[in-house]
Amino acid sequence: MSYKAQMLETKGNEFQVTFTKKDGSERTITGKVEEGYTEHSSGDEKYVVMFDNVEQDYRSVNVNTVKSFRMI
Repeated sequence: MSYKAQMLETKGNEFQVTFTKKDGSERTITGKVEEGYTEHSSGDEKYVVMFDNVEQDYRSVNVNTVKSFRMI
């Protein structure tokens, strides 16, 4: 199962994902995918939008650069 499918199937449950950002740095986010916020505004299918519990804001995750994914 792809990382994108795993993230979208969490159904609001918390998970942690580590991925490489556009600038080459690594980011780890703990949060969830909320219903209605799963697609990137540009319609680009390589991104999943999730709510970052630490920053209390939405973040776009490039599913092509995910290094790890785990349910919490």
